Amino acid sequence: MANSLNAILSKDESEEIKELVSVFILLSKEDRAVLLSNANAFKVRRDIEKARAAENRKEAAV
Repeated sequence: MANSLNAILSKDESEEIKELVSVFILLSKEDRAVLLSNANAFKVRRDIEKARAAENRKEAAV
């Protein structure tokens, strides 16, 4: 699995992920849950923005 991740991620991205995980390990379970919730909210917001942009492109093509 590590080899497949190395094929996808740059060395900098891999190091950033390692740093993030090491910080997460130090946090309490509750703090990790808050950060995960916020990350999910950002993901949903990004998905909504992408859907709106696609809809706007579709309407512009009509």
